[in-house]
Amino acid sequence: MNVTLREIDRHHKEEYMDADVSEELERFMSRNLDSLAGGGPDAEYASYAILNADGKLVGFIMVGQRAQNGSYWLSKLMIDACERRKGYGTAAMQAAIQLLRNMPGCTSVQISYQRNNVGAAAMLGRLGFVPEDTGSAPGSVTAVLHVCD
Repeated sequence: MNVTLREIDRHHKEEYMDADVSEELERFMSRNLDSLAGGGPDAEYASYAILNADGKLVGFIMVGQRAQNGSYWLSKLMIDACERRKGYGTAAMQAAIQLLRNMPGCTSVQISYQRNNVGAAAMLGRLGFVPEDTGSAPGSVTAVLHVCD
């Protein structure tokens, strides 16, 4: 599966607002508009559109822009409801991890997910993320992937 991550800036975010979050996943993440509206040059996260090999929007992901003790964060992976179960989520995570590997001082990548989101837990485990007890918010889990020396 091949995907491209394209950064979404404030001038082009309107064209990415149509990706749908199903009712099932709505409890796990905020709506697209809320997430994308927070972006900008001073934001802690940059929003990226996830495009398939044909250039079609299949979702988005937010990527941390500032390291915290050598660790960068990923947030709000969302795949359009009609494009799920095709490998786009895993491919997008792999692309985002590669992007972060090239960030200055990167030693690990972190992501939080709801404890009852078994799909997220399974995908993150396949990618090498390990759940860690970091004092996360109640009901959530923080998983870490060590990526650099």
